[in-house]
Amino acid sequence: MFTWHALCILRAVGETPCAKAISFSAQLPRTGKERPAVAPANKTALVTGSTSGLGLATAKLLLEAGWHVVIHGPDAASVSRAEDDLSATVPRASLSTTVANLSSQAETRDLAIAVADRHEQLDGLVNNAAAVFDDWSTNGDGIELTFAVNYLSVYLLTRLLLPALEKSEPARIVNVVSEAHRGATLDFDDLQNRIDYERFKAYQRSKFADLVFTYELARRVDRTKVAVIAAHPGTVRTSLFRPRNAIERVVMPVLNLRARSPEEGADTVAWLVTSRQGADMHGRYVADRRSLVSSDQSYDEATAARLWRTSAEITGIAE
Repeated sequence: MFTWHALCILRAVGETPCAKAISFSAQLPRTGKERPAVAPANKTALVTGSTSGLGLATAKLLLEAGWHVVIHGPDAASVSRAEDDLSATVPRASLSTTVANLSSQAETRDLAIAVADRHEQLDGLVNNAAAVFDDWSTNGDGIELTFAVNYLSVYLLTRLLLPALEKSEPARIVNVVSEAHRGATLDFDDLQNRIDYERFKAYQRSKFADLVFTYELARRVDRTKVAVIAAHPGTVRTSLFRPRNAIERVVMPVLNLRARSPEEGADTVAWLVTSRQGADMHGRYVADRRSLVSSDQSYDEATAARLWRTSAEITGIAE
């Protein structure tokens, strides 16, 4: 039977809110906007998960704005394809590449070390990489994969790169989140999603955690040095959620007909990194270059403080 819960799962392919029976993209008109501002010399940004989809489109916009972009992917082949694509489509593109499996804390640490060693300062960090897993499974650290990739790597990489970002003064950290956070909460007794694992619920919780972390980080940093923002790209055509049955194989392509292209979704993300106005969005949840109100639960400071402490314990980073 095709239930409302199943529809919510399918709607997540476009990252739309299941709490409302309408498409989020329908509420945000697609108007023509100016391109991201051209960067001063020697501006550098790392975009995780930038070998395809939204991440690749974000990297392209930053390159067109004159930034040096560090392209990241999970394997050498995908990174090489992205490098060739961007070099061919953006004349005089200034880019470098790095490979890391963000489900691994060790590889996430290696990524942070490599970027910090290669670049004296880092002006932008876009935490875009995300993954969805049909079945419950863990990484080599014993951490459930959705939580490890979508949230814990964001926490760990951001904390490790913060000193390099603070040197830029001002720098930008943009965490790509989702309207799917609505309706989600964190069960600190089951952060590993062991109980009744379902891929959409795990994804919801991970994006909720990203949003809560963004708000907490914004409270802790000096905003004159680093602006921290959560960005929802709208309904974007991606391959994040793959169809698992006959119904999904029929419905998902139909839903994607209304979705934005990765280039349209990347507009707000790149704008937050490059524009003067982006700094004014510090500590906010942003879509279509506008500040929005996220779920009531996402503003709970006690939850945020506990998530920070728990993440520090799991990763071994001092609070």
